[in-house]
Amino acid sequence: MATDTETEDPGVDSETDASAAETDASRAHSKAKLMKVGGLLLFVIALQIGISYWLLSPDQPEEVAEESISKESESLLVNTAEVSIDNFSVTNNIAEPGATIHVTFNLVALVEQGAAADFEAMVKENNKARVKQAVIEVVRKSSLSDLNDPQLSTMKRMMKEAINKVLKKSYVIETVISEYRTMTQ
Repeated sequence: MATDTETEDPGVDSETDASAAETDASRAHSKAKLMKVGGLLLFVIALQIGISYWLLSPDQPEEVAEESISKESESLLVNTAEVSIDNFSVTNNIAEPGATIHVTFNLVALVEQGAAADFEAMVKENNKARVKQAVIEVVRKSSLSDLNDPQLSTMKRMMKEAINKVLKKSYVIETVISEYRTMTQ
């Protein structure tokens, strides 16, 4: 029986055609969805790579950075004066358990040329004992890796901060440690 909405033609199966059309449409829809998800995924990956490169890349090329470092060190030499603080001989019992490390060195501070006389008076007369105590505390609190660091960068930074803290003014630009020796007993 045929109704107004249905037509029966011989050899045409309307249910099969409808299900085939639905299958083709769903396949096309799933392919389009898969393409959209893949495109979004590629966009996110490219964005992450771009952000990572931007965050991790140096701000300046190496040649420019090296030139600026050498210019900064030249300006330090021109605008600074070396002020000898003292010779130190300190023991450290916490850096290596069960051993005592004897550390001896000369400490010099780089300060602005205009403040050199004022700094020297503050270190050698007014605050001599407190400055020595601050430097000794830094050495005694240092770890074995700090004591064995070829540049002594952590100790220098901590000494600079301790001296400036004692003097309540940022006189010291950089500290220089010379004749550095350690002996373990």
